[in-house]
Amino acid sequence: MPRGVFERKVVLTGGSTLIVSLPKEWCKQVGIEPGDKLSMILQPDYSLRIMPKREEKRTYETTMTVNGRVSPKAVEREFIARYLLGYDIIRIQFEEGTYEHRAAIKNALSKKLIGVEIIEEDARSMIVQCLAKPSELSVRDAIRRMMRITSSMVNDAVNCIEKPSSDILREIVEREDTVDKFYLFIVRQLKSAALGLYLPSEVGLKDLRESLGYRIVSKSVERVADHAKRVAIYIPKLKCDRICELLIKLGKKSSIMFDEATKSFLELNKSKAHEIVECVEELGAMEALILETVLKIRPEVPQVLATSTVRESLKRVADYSADIAEITINLAAEETR
Repeated sequence: MPRGVFERKVVLTGGSTLIVSLPKEWCKQVGIEPGDKLSMILQPDYSLRIMPKREEKRTYETTMTVNGRVSPKAVEREFIARYLLGYDIIRIQFEEGTYEHRAAIKNALSKKLIGVEIIEEDARSMIVQCLAKPSELSVRDAIRRMMRITSSMVNDAVNCIEKPSSDILREIVEREDTVDKFYLFIVRQLKSAALGLYLPSEVGLKDLRESLGYRIVSKSVERVADHAKRVAIYIPKLKCDRICELLIKLGKKSSIMFDEATKSFLELNKSKAHEIVECVEELGAMEALILETVLKIRPEVPQVLATSTVRESLKRVADYSADIAEITINLAAEETR
């Protein structure tokens, strides 16, 4: 029998109650004692997941040592990786010559993470604690807010093609940081549920089967925000001519599709999701028309670069909308099982 697999005989007691004994080794490892309560979670395949149920959840801590042999960006990625793994407290030890590394972590705290604060700090160390709890912001609520901000970024970017505003364009770029915060928070919640740190219901899921769909959709929304930011950066290089008219048309169509895709996901509207997937094919013809127009007028190189970048990003918004719609179809199909 494979390691970690235990067989137990079902025993009938009291005439109607079925009892199965727990493996002694497992009880020792997780600290189960007589009188303790267990949570039993029904899985999609009708198996049961058994977890210790305690009044107070254990605090998960980790320690990382930072030295000057790695880049500040690498240290930032290592720190975020620990945040995503669900650690409540991250202790950081700094060696000499790591001032920039400390600054990189603080930058990540302020721009990329939700509910994470420095609770202790001195010249050689830092203790960071994640204060945000699943009950305060569920995965579903987080993705709804993420979608709302991203939608405003796309709409504002398309409007700025027609009527550029440096203030609005700057705000679009800044809003992308907020979308990233929600994305990383969602990934943290989903990983915590997958690792058993929280029950699926505690992070706003019906079961773990939903986690993959939410992970893919949140990534698609995050990529849409990236492209909206990219459009905002290149808009000042555009010239208001026939090409801009076509870009506005493409952008408005993509914006509507994104809004409809996110709405269909939140409502699990399968028929609307099918419509969105089919509409994406129509945008291919609009994209081809823009390319054809660019070649005809033969603009200067900067104009070609800006036009191609904006065109591609607006088309990507539609593509990611189709991805969201396809996930909606999958989740809706599972709901009817």
